[in-house]
Amino acid sequence: MARVLIQALLLVLAALAGATAAAQPLARLDHVPVAVRDLDAAVADYRALGFAIKPGRPHANGVRNAHIKLRNGAGLELITAPAARDELSAHYVALLTQGEGPAFLTLHAPHEAAAAAALQAAGIAHRREATGIELTDPALAWVFFTGDNRSPTDRPEHFAHTNGACATREVWVAPDDAAPLARLLSALGATAVDETRTAPFAVSARVFELADASRVVVVPAQHQRLAGRPVIGVALAACDGVARWWPPAQTHGLWLGVLR
Repeated sequence: MARVLIQALLLVLAALAGATAAAQPLARLDHVPVAVRDLDAAVADYRALGFAIKPGRPHANGVRNAHIKLRNGAGLELITAPAARDELSAHYVALLTQGEGPAFLTLHAPHEAAAAAALQAAGIAHRREATGIELTDPALAWVFFTGDNRSPTDRPEHFAHTNGACATREVWVAPDDAAPLARLLSALGATAVDETRTAPFAVSARVFELADASRVVVVPAQHQRLAGRPVIGVALAACDGVARWWPPAQTHGLWLGVLR
């Protein structure tokens, strides 16, 4: 009898654990790619802002990159493409004809099968690829999923940002139509609240809370810097240092904050 009661208790605890896990958002923010014309100049400018830089690797399509790594697995990627040699490099070449700045909103789903099932249930067009989930709704072409940004080649010096940045807190977006993004984030279990923000500018925002306390801040489309480029800024959490925002003129095209 005691054994039966113990087994029943274990089943209840397992069900409760499953329900708790299911209630958690299924994705978090990952790195934000920032298209830049001159990678070496951008690296120098970000170092001057107090960021440590991890060099990128050679790409067969000619793309060059450098990383700003954060311990929560997110961060920024400075990236450039000198010529259109394939679909990805052509995309960056096209972006850079408009100007420098963020290219995508990037998410990471630790439990990819659960995230894909949630998208399926919500009727959000996608497909499973060897590299992960790919959204096929044209209205969400600027959002993609990626694997964990943490790498075995990350070293302590790559996280030693003298400005105190230690995690990605928010990505700010100004989509032409916020409804498809809201459906996506809601399907992934994000909760949303309306907030009034005063920095980096005064605005009424819809804030979606994702896993790991990361957030997507949705603001009206008129704050979009470049046509068809919804991502406008990134706010990083500071473990120490002084809170500040840098304007796009200093960061190669995005509002960038380090917040306490």
